[in-house]
Amino acid sequence: MGLFSRGREPDEPADEGLPELTVSRAQRLRDLVRGSMAVAGYEVTVYAGHVEDADGRQFGLGSLARRLADPRVSAKKWPAIVDDHISRLLASIDGPDEFDVPTEDLLERTYLRLYEAGALPDGDWWSYGREALPGVLELLALDLPDSVATFNDEQVTKHGLGRLRSAGLANLRREEADERATYDGVEILVGSMFMASTALVLRDVVLRTTGEAHLPNGVLVAVPFRHQLLYHVPRDSSVVEALNAMAGNAAAGYDMEVGPISPHVYWWQDGQFQQITQRDDDGRIEVHVEGGFGEVFGRLFPES
Repeated sequence: MGLFSRGREPDEPADEGLPELTVSRAQRLRDLVRGSMAVAGYEVTVYAGHVEDADGRQFGLGSLARRLADPRVSAKKWPAIVDDHISRLLASIDGPDEFDVPTEDLLERTYLRLYEAGALPDGDWWSYGREALPGVLELLALDLPDSVATFNDEQVTKHGLGRLRSAGLANLRREEADERATYDGVEILVGSMFMASTALVLRDVVLRTTGEAHLPNGVLVAVPFRHQLLYHVPRDSSVVEALNAMAGNAAAGYDMEVGPISPHVYWWQDGQFQQITQRDDDGRIEVHVEGGFGEVFGRLFPES
């Protein structure tokens, strides 16, 4: 069984250009991309594994194919995922050059933002990005009146990574949730498209939300989609109930909402993230109690 066979129907062969998908699904992806590009004002020529615009620029379809090959991504979500992908792509490389201004004019609108690593188009444009959480990439984003544009390597070089990143963190610290709820000991915060990215300033979020400054057991956190952050501060045996609730809600939010980031639960301590849940091809969730989180779990459940 191949790596991407989960995205194929048993009676239909894999597409030659996009082997992650069947022939019919690959053609649907190409049609959706062509349509989305046309709505944005770009007529493109469609090839097996990429499209090309009138200026000869090529846009690969591999990352989209891998995203859509996941059996947890329903067919009805394909148009929204493709449109989101294309809009981010075009905002990054074309349109008004919002980045051609003095650096000082960018800082108040610059944020660090989390993206699902496997869903990003053409990663060569943002090699400055780092894996902040396993499977999740941290990039710089510019908040515009009607959209968000992602800084590419050239723009970061021009304005300075250190200065931009400092501004991105400072702006995340000012983000506040529009809605807050507590479920089975899990804090659920919903807000702007940068809400999930506040996991990068988690200590500040916890202090502002529940007033806890001392976090000897770290924090359980999930970033299912861009508008939502989930967290729980382990204190006692209630961590089991909270972890189960987080795992289910993170997976559901990732599967159902636009702007998915990660279906997993992570354990945070001192700025480092350890992934502690995993899903198999059938959607079953496994919890891995090991490493730093295993030590915490052992303290909360000492052997008698």
